Amino acid sequence: MKRLYFLYFILFLSYYAESQTVTLRGNIVNQDDFAIEFANILLYKSVDTSFVKGVISETDGSYFIEDVPAGAYFLEISQIGYKTYRSEVISLKPDGSTSFNMPTYRIQEGIALEEVMIRANKPLIELEADKVVVNVANSSVEVGNTALEVLQKSPGVTVDQDNRIALKGKQGVLILIDGKNQYVSNEQLSRLLETMPSNSIDKIEIMHNPSSKYDASGNAGVINIKLKKKENTGTNGTLTLGLGQGQFPKANGGISLNHRTEKINLYGNYDYRYWKGFQDITLERKVPVENGLTLFDQKSNFENISNSHNYKVGTDIYLSEKTTIGILGRGSFGNWDGDNFNHTDISGVNPQTFDQSNTNTAATENWDQFAGNFNVMHQFNESADLNFDVDYSSFNNPTNASYDNFFFDENMNPVMDPFYLRNQSDIGVDIFAAKLDISKSFSSGIKIDIGAKFSDVLTENHTLFENLEGDTWNEDLVLTNAFNYDEEIIAGYFNASKTIGKLTVQAGLRLEHTNSDGFSVTLDERVTRSYSNLFPSLSISHQISDKHSVSYSYSRRLDRPTYKDLNPFINFLDQFTFEKGNPFLNPQLTNSYGINYGMGRSLFISLNYSRTTDAMTEVIEQNDITQQTFQTTVNLDKYENYSLNITAPIVLSELWTTRLSFTGFINDFESELASGSLNKDQQSYHANVSNELSINKKLSAEVSGWYRSSIRFGIFVIEPMYSVDLGLTLKVLDGQGNIKLSAKDILGTMHNEVIVKQDNIDLLVNSDWESQRVNLAFSYNFGNQKVKKERKRRTANSDEEDRVSRNN
Repeated sequence: MKRLYFLYFILFLSYYAESQTVTLRGNIVNQDDFAIEFANILLYKSVDTSFVKGVISETDGSYFIEDVPAGAYFLEISQIGYKTYRSEVISLKPDGSTSFNMPTYRIQEGIALEEVMIRANKPLIELEADKVVVNVANSSVEVGNTALEVLQKSPGVTVDQDNRIALKGKQGVLILIDGKNQYVSNEQLSRLLETMPSNSIDKIEIMHNPSSKYDASGNAGVINIKLKKKENTGTNGTLTLGLGQGQFPKANGGISLNHRTEKINLYGNYDYRYWKGFQDITLERKVPVENGLTLFDQKSNFENISNSHNYKVGTDIYLSEKTTIGILGRGSFGNWDGDNFNHTDISGVNPQTFDQSNTNTAATENWDQFAGNFNVMHQFNESADLNFDVDYSSFNNPTNASYDNFFFDENMNPVMDPFYLRNQSDIGVDIFAAKLDISKSFSSGIKIDIGAKFSDVLTENHTLFENLEGDTWNEDLVLTNAFNYDEEIIAGYFNASKTIGKLTVQAGLRLEHTNSDGFSVTLDERVTRSYSNLFPSLSISHQISDKHSVSYSYSRRLDRPTYKDLNPFINFLDQFTFEKGNPFLNPQLTNSYGINYGMGRSLFISLNYSRTTDAMTEVIEQNDITQQTFQTTVNLDKYENYSLNITAPIVLSELWTTRLSFTGFINDFESELASGSLNKDQQSYHANVSNELSINKKLSAEVSGWYRSSIRFGIFVIEPMYSVDLGLTLKVLDGQGNIKLSAKDILGTMHNEVIVKQDNIDLLVNSDWESQRVNLAFSYNFGNQKVKKERKRRTANSDEEDRVSRNN
């Protein structure tokens, strides 16, 4: 019996030892003994380095970690601007105490040289010295969304009814993908972003005033979309699968692979996306005539199906510890099929011979984009390095469309013969670019960056229109056209930075010389230009104290017209409504100024002002005689933008973090137009809130919402819009897999309304699309999860490719 009691006693002690927990308490300071607020403090088991839990330090640098069982642990402490600190091993014994006082840990300023594996989720939004970072990979709300939809919810970013992207109320954003310009039109860029699944995106970097190292384009700033890359050594990969359902089904899947040895790194990925969607558009126009007004009421119903494929394959070869060469190939291809039924009612004073018309449009579009890159990186020593890139890329975009037009009286009786029109067009872009960048740090603390770049872009555009007369298709000599555009840019830059006490100064100067030649073969019109521009940039950062910092910035930037904006081709909605390019567009020049303030990690405020001359802006022009309305791009005399941005992460508890972002801005336009004079300004704002909830170790949730007030772009006024999204993430298969469920626009509030009231133009546009969707995604990581990622590179043709992306 005594032995039995003794056994019970041993079991009791074992249970007590295992069940007893303590609370760890301590403080985090810097080398000057100032408290470090909002530091990330992660607790790991020393036996297998498995993650236990994490907390964030308070404003006085204190922290506490509750419910820690007996055992051996270590802490990992990190904060932006400081080296990551790893503590010694701490042994917790079941001695009956409920609290354990940790030593005060001092972390050093600077960036750790060694790579640190991040074991806990990064916050959705991070603010760094020169950019805002949106960590898409960690968001459950973004699952099943597209890159364009993710951008729409990023701080300070808005997307209008035509999927044009603006930053702090300004259009003219340079979009990079993995540091590479896409060189396609606005329409093609939006199509690319619409077909890019969010599960392929790692993060989005938003830069309001980039340095002289970047091309001078992007007057509103630069947005760099970084795709996912494996970070470990050996062989590994990730498999992703996703399904979505709105009014129509959607699906996506992909795989990424990485293999690394001491001498070579091989990597590649492939993503497929199927999408079926719709868009309903209504246009109400009032056109003045001699005795009153003609009223046009147009309703369009679009349905489209797209299949897209994106791929990348590359290798890095480590010739020595100091020299690496790389070869990279990436591309996308796919098809888009769309059907549109457009019905027009004409009332009021009607000079037409019909009262109603139907236009049936069927279009098939294919695209094929490829970019190849060869690069060399050489490290002369610890303070100097060289990067050299040579790139070639091509883009082809053939399209076939038919327009069947039928005309009726007010009782839907035919009054005219049908009019049949068809169109074949092809856009081809070839880009060659090379760039050299050299960086050198001196013992005095000065860092110098110098570089040069050459690019040559050739575009060939052909469009053939034919109308049916009897049984014969005859070429329409008025609409048929061919347009070729050749552009060479030679650039060089110098950038220097130095830290003096608590001040960091960075100054740069970029020179760009441009030769361009645009020729409309059919119209026999040629526009040639040759010009040079200097682009200075300056930033001054002042670390007032540990909790307060302020920075000032200035940059001068140039945006050239996209290749499609210069193309005089016509794209029809119906015979009364179309769009066309403008071969006489001039580049726009912008001077931007900014002030930024940060209070620790709890508050960030930025003030910005910019003035743009020859601002390239889309407008509506109208022919009152033919009653045709068309959209084109013109240069406005002056455009000014004032903006205020406030971002505040709020840690409500260890399990709940809220992030608030507010952007207020004023757009002020002044110019003479074909229809009269424009002198308009408007105050607008955009607010975003996201809530991240950790339910348990495996399950997390996210609730986010945004609101955008009425906003003005030139003559267009876009009415308010808001949305609320939900998301859940469940870790499965011992953390190797993730299941993400999301619901987008749960209140069904996403609806676009655009108003144009300018001189003789009176237009109201309403559009609805498949904004309400439910998405389910699964991802699985396999192989060795300790592989270092391939080198991140910004290639020579990065900015040229973006103008192709912005081209249609």
